[in-house]
Amino acid sequence: MTTAKPNIDKLNDDLSCDVFISGGGPVGLMLAIGLSRLGKKVVIAERFAPKTNQLESVQNSFDGRVLALSKGSQSFLEQIGVWSQLKPYTTAIEHIHVSQKGYLGITTLHAEEVDVDALGFSVQSSDLGQVLWGIAEQENNLSLLCPAQLESFTEFATGVKVEVSLEGESKGGMQTIHAQLIVGADGTQSKVREILELPIEEKSYDAFGVLAQIETEQHPHGWAYERFTQDGPVALLPMHGHAHKAVMVCSSEEVDAIKALNDVEYMDLFAAKMGERLGRFTKVSPRIVYPLKETYVPQMTKGRAVLMGNASHTQHPVAAQGLNLGIRDIEVFLKNNDTTTDLGDQAWLHEYAKSREPDHQKVMGLTDSLIQIFQHTSPLVGHLRGLGLMAMQAMPGVKRRFSKFAMRGSRA
Repeated sequence: MTTAKPNIDKLNDDLSCDVFISGGGPVGLMLAIGLSRLGKKVVIAERFAPKTNQLESVQNSFDGRVLALSKGSQSFLEQIGVWSQLKPYTTAIEHIHVSQKGYLGITTLHAEEVDVDALGFSVQSSDLGQVLWGIAEQENNLSLLCPAQLESFTEFATGVKVEVSLEGESKGGMQTIHAQLIVGADGTQSKVREILELPIEEKSYDAFGVLAQIETEQHPHGWAYERFTQDGPVALLPMHGHAHKAVMVCSSEEVDAIKALNDVEYMDLFAAKMGERLGRFTKVSPRIVYPLKETYVPQMTKGRAVLMGNASHTQHPVAAQGLNLGIRDIEVFLKNNDTTTDLGDQAWLHEYAKSREPDHQKVMGLTDSLIQIFQHTSPLVGHLRGLGLMAMQAMPGVKRRFSKFAMRGSRA
């Protein structure tokens, strides 16, 4: 059982806090750290602490995936005092090369074109987890209950009563927590959403994402590549040394055959789709494969509860906006917290949710549009896509707007 210092002797006695968070993934921990540094008392319940193993399928939110943090997310992490500790584990994305297989047309984006040091940053999710968890453990206003999970909660006029099961060997039974607000940051299969009986909209892309780390002969020097094929996009994000995050999207019909490939066969297939942008591919890690779908909860608040991150929305990875959208949810929540003395006030939460809806819709609309446009099989559409990429390349103003959206979402 892990718990921060203030409540270490009070387990199994009732705890009181301003905010209870179900889920200690990146969104839950970032929100908790931000609230703690604003003087709010926070309790988190999480079943699985981050692990240090790389590219291993683990049960918590910090598996072997590599995440893309936008420039806007980096700025937010600076604001809450996380970036200085996370920065050594990140790699700057200074240039982005976008193309399509089989047709003319490319677009390149550069950090210097929008007067920043980087368009974004890549980071191993396990490294992000270790940094966030380590910071959270040191926060005086923050208590971590792990392993533990939400069982139920009951709303009252002035707060919520939360019941959490403690699963550690030395502790057991139920922990009662009283809070103003309960936050569901517990993923797509959110227990908070389930208890609230909020409907969820799901859209399957009938496709899978295949993730790996791959090494190239040449150093990436800050270049990221995304290439659209009729089978789905492939992407390379720079990491440490000659390593990259490699993403391949494939159809459900292809996935079993791709999973059966050995390392050499997989690198050959990836090269055929991406092209040898930085010389030959020389080494690849074990692959992580997961189904791609979009989920959205139209009503992200109900009573004294709010959903954040994947509990509220998940996106196709084509635009690399999923985590960044969740971070913007946190940023707006923290920015507005000083306008109320009760974070669980329903009217205040309603206004918060209303303010986030345009950003959610914008990102989901962009993601869906990219999938529809770049996976259309018509040769005519393919040539029109090429003209669009060339037009963007030739128009600096359009490129700047697109770059700013990629960096900051709705704040562009």
